[in-house]
Amino acid sequence: MEAQIQVAQASPRAGWPPLMSLLCLAVSVALLLPQAVVEASLGSTSRLAWCAIFWVATLSLPQGDRGQARWSVSLGLGLCALGLAAHLDLARGFTVEQVWTTAWPTLLFLVLLPGAAARARAMGTAARHALLWFVLVPGAPLFAHTLEDWGGVELPGWLEFIASASPLNWLAERVAGGGSLPWLPLGVAVLLYSATAASTEEPPATVAPTEEPEEETE
Repeated sequence: MEAQIQVAQASPRAGWPPLMSLLCLAVSVALLLPQAVVEASLGSTSRLAWCAIFWVATLSLPQGDRGQARWSVSLGLGLCALGLAAHLDLARGFTVEQVWTTAWPTLLFLVLLPGAAARARAMGTAARHALLWFVLVPGAPLFAHTLEDWGGVELPGWLEFIASASPLNWLAERVAGGGSLPWLPLGVAVLLYSATAASTEEPPATVAPTEEPEEETE
């Protein structure tokens, strides 16, 4: 009875998206507004690629054990914002091929990376997934950018390779108008999803209760 009451109290909160998703939606709307300051800051770059960076980074965040918000609601908000951004790029002169080249890897990132976070939470491997996510998604490209652009250090080959495999790094290249084929970043997304399959803790074995034989009464 107490469990039913707790579920009933938590269910109204389960439909709200996380706060980070609402902030990401606000940033996306600001990027899509036809204001002079936005046009001066972003120039002729793809609004779809800009919004994709924020949504992929936000929705792929590792999920806590006690979270109650539905990330599917956040995914719906993200798809709406990305659809508007794609329409704006087409209206600003981008070709269908250019928009589609950014759109289809972004959709796969938004399916695989949040799915990996949710699966890691369900399988009890959230800590391992958080470490892999930090290294492969935001950590390597940020570290490489700090060493190369700020420190003037020539990157070693292994660090350059890991940084180029990040989905966020590939989307940043799409913002700059470049970007190679996304097979390596998609491989990282598949790796994060498949790495959550094996749980570090096996569920305890349940033993069926045995019935004691009834004593015969004379």
